[in-house]
Amino acid sequence: MNEQLKFSWGHIIAFLALIVISYISFVGVTYMTDGNFTTASIVMLIIDVVFFIIFIGAQMMKATENKFAKKIWVERIFVFSSPVIFILAMLPYFHFWTVHSQEKEIVGDFTNAIKASTQMFEDYEGYANERIENYSRMLDSVISNKNTNSDDFTRCGFTSGKENIQKENMLKTLRLQLISTNYDSLKDEAINWINKSSDGASTFNVFLLGNTKHIKNAIHEWNNQLCDFASNKLSNEEFSGNQVADFSQKSNSLNAVDRGLDGLTTKFTKMAFPNVIAILTAIILYFALLFPYFLQDRHTKSLQSLTNRKKKPAKSSKSQSIDNYDEVDCHYEEADHFNTQDKDDDYESFTL
Repeated sequence: MNEQLKFSWGHIIAFLALIVISYISFVGVTYMTDGNFTTASIVMLIIDVVFFIIFIGAQMMKATENKFAKKIWVERIFVFSSPVIFILAMLPYFHFWTVHSQEKEIVGDFTNAIKASTQMFEDYEGYANERIENYSRMLDSVISNKNTNSDDFTRCGFTSGKENIQKENMLKTLRLQLISTNYDSLKDEAINWINKSSDGASTFNVFLLGNTKHIKNAIHEWNNQLCDFASNKLSNEEFSGNQVADFSQKSNSLNAVDRGLDGLTTKFTKMAFPNVIAILTAIILYFALLFPYFLQDRHTKSLQSLTNRKKKPAKSSKSQSIDNYDEVDCHYEEADHFNTQDKDDDYESFTL
């Protein structure tokens, strides 16, 4: 009685509910803003502060030990406005469940989009092998025509009698330029990341799915590095009409990645009416936040109630003590009366 619940198991349930709301709201805002983690963090913090003030504030007003008439109005404002504030603050929470309801489709599109980037490496290796073959055919043509066109043979970098060894060295140099250890490292790192991302894709994993812009930038960076590898040309590679195409002209995989990841933006930002799961879990979380308020007893001195009905004042201990005191005085008076009467009787009997 008359004890303010500073911390109880009801607070633990409320804090656990607040943690759930915080993360899911953070995820929901991230999807709504297409991956803006800063905005999501700010909105999550605001929601936490508002819920703490409303729900814990209502419990504190109920537990007050003074100014009952004033604080009951604050308590009523907190309690009766809490459903409306709760629904408004839970919009990001509801949006998450809208996105989650499309999880199978979203994860499938995401997986296909990032796996399309593996095709980029296959395209590059096909491009490199084709370029090496074209270079080899051009060198063979120059060597075979060395007797009829010795000037081209010399300008291409050959020396009579050493042309076969020189050709192998030229092909080896081009292969090392196009498919070097740097390329192998880039490919291995990218493939490992793609495999892990495909296995861990989930609408709850906002740092993966919600980060499509950064993923898109990373894949574009891989493509830029492949284009840099392909930009290196040997001095005689375009000799005798041999044309060397850019890698960007040979690969369409990057466009497929862009289309797949851009398509996720529409699914992430599209708003819809909350589904059944969102509504039911929100109701549970609402009452979990009210647990400290329900468990809090109102002070016995307070004649106020939440519904504006005044309680009857309890009989005070002071009035009870007065009654008891009067009763004791009556007993004393009766006792004195009997004692006096006894004394009178004794005196009369003595005189007689």
